[in-house]
Order: sequence, then C-alpha cells, then structure tokens
Amino acid sequence: MRKVKIGPRQIGPEEPVFVVAEAGTTSNGDLPTALKLVDAAAEAGADAIKFMILGPDYFMSDRTVTYEYEWAGGRHVENMYEMFKKLMFTEEEWFKIRDHCRERGIIFYATVDYLQGVDLAERLDVAAYKLSSWDITYLPLIEKVGSTGKPVQLDLGPATLADLAKAMQVLDQCGNDQVILVYCTHAAIDREVNLPSVPYLQQVFRCPVGYSADSLETAPDIAAVALGAHLIEKRLSLSRSYFGHHHIHAVEPDEFKEYLACIRRVEEMLGHPQLTPSREDTRLKEHYYVSLVADRDIPAGTVITRDMIACKWPGTGIAPEFADLVVGRTARREIACNQVLGWDDV
Repeated sequence: MRKVKIGPRQIGPEEPVFVVAEAGTTSNGDLPTALKLVDAAAEAGADAIKFMILGPDYFMSDRTVTYEYEWAGGRHVENMYEMFKKLMFTEEEWFKIRDHCRERGIIFYATVDYLQGVDLAERLDVAAYKLSSWDITYLPLIEKVGSTGKPVQLDLGPATLADLAKAMQVLDQCGNDQVILVYCTHAAIDREVNLPSVPYLQQVFRCPVGYSADSLETAPDIAAVALGAHLIEKRLSLSRSYFGHHHIHAVEPDEFKEYLACIRRVEEMLGHPQLTPSREDTRLKEHYYVSLVADRDIPAGTVITRDMIACKWPGTGIAPEFADLVVGRTARREIACNQVLGWDDV
C-alpha cells in the first residue's frame, strides 16, 4: 500500500493517524472565529485543519432552494445560496488564515467544489485538496484538482464502487496517485454504518483510507482507527450554541483535545497482528499460572504417583504439561504438602 504525504506528514501504514479538524462551516465566514479555530486545533495537537473555499455563484443554478438544519435553538430553515454566501471569505482573509496556520505549525488545506476555486486554492498554495462526497461524479473538477499534483482527499458518502472507480481513473490519467479515500457515511441507523468498508477499500485500492463521522459520536471514529483508518476528520466549533449549520454536531475545543488524546491512546493499543503478551502479563503469570505441587507430604525416596501431585498457584515451578515426566520419578528429598515442585526435587 502506498503512502501519501501532506505537508511534512506521511499518511498510511505504520504512520500515526492523521487527525484533521473540520472547520469549513463552523468558521462562520468570520475571520476572528477562523483564527481561533486554528488555535484550538493546533493546541489540541491536530495535524491539519480543513476549511471550505465556497463559490455558490458557480455551483448553484437554483438560488431559491431552502435548507433546514438543527442548531442549539431548534430547527431553522434558510435559503441555501444566502447561507453559503455568508460562509465565504475574501482572498485577503484566506491568506491571513493560511499564514496563521503556518505560524501555529498546523497544515492548512481546503475543500473546493467549483472549478474557479481551484485557482484560488493554488494561489493559497494549499497542502492538499478535499473533494466532498457530493462531487464524486464531478469529473471535470476531479481532473482539475488531480492535475495540480497535490494530494487529494476523496470523500465517498453516497458513492458506489462504480463512481469511485471512475473518479480514480480520472486521477490516474492525471498522473496523480496521491489519493486518500475517506469513508464517510450519513447513515441514520447503526447497522448501515458498515465500518468494515475501511479495510475493504484499503485492500481494493491499495491507498490510505480514512474515516469522517457526521456527528458528535466518538464510537465510530475509535472503531475506524481500530480497523486501520489512516486519517480521522472531526468537525470543530468554538461553541455548539452558535447559530448556524453544523455547530450542534461539532466538538468544542476542550472536547477535541480529549478526543485527540483518545485517538492517540487507541493507536498506541493497536500494536501488531500477533500474540505478544505484555510485560505485565509476563510478570503476573508467575503469580497466577499453576505449577505442579505436592498434594501431600512426600518422604524422600518415594516414587511419585499421579495422586501425590496437584496443580496450584504460583507458576514458578514445573509446568503441568510435564506431569508425565514427574510421575514415576523418585523424590530426592522430603517434599512438604503444597510445596511447589522443581526439577531438583525429583
């Protein structure tokens, strides 16, 4: 399986999980908020923060569409075009966000969902591109992003295997094999989450595969890491009480710090696919494994029979598997009842 490099970080097998703070909508199109999110992500120890370069004038034909979402105050219906317009940054603001990421030592990249946005992203020198789940069939955009030669995070969402194969073919034709697939599901019920998709995609496409959850829940993220996910993306908000799309489904800075620590702890636990007792298990087995012990007082010179021995703690003597080698031997010295047998006793 090949690895992908974003900024200074290698992503793939035998590498730490690449943790991304998602701030596309939760930055509110507000520069101070965006900069604070960069600070929060950096302080938590995230590898990268991802924003969204939005251009509703380019990707929306019907500007009357409304969108209903949940926020801390209840349900809200908003014109989608106007909502996206409020989430936009000026080019000058984008450079300030990028430069702040560099100052804080965190990788900056972005989702781009329209062709002209790629040009802006190139001027910003993004470290990588994300293509959203809804753009898996937008082959001209995939081609333009792939042609930059930058790493591509390809979110899957509603994608079928055929959709993905076509997108990968376009990237291959661009000569871009720096692809990270991200399994992200909007499943409403647990049985449809289907997390084994993560190792399945790794086996089929031989590239790094990540996971992105569309909720506050941490259980699927942890499970995905345990299944071998190379990238984890989590939505970050300064406060779930903020008005606007996605805040209520995002983690707050303190929670993100705890979340990231948990991810790091889980990957420490993964180890390697083999049976290797821990040092503590090895130490404890001397206490709690059983050994052959005398089940009665055995005088010196006695020929030991099966009924004279038993198996009891601790595990510092002759192992039970060697009982047949002990039976029939002669006691070299007097052996007291419950004494652990050693080879020098027979």
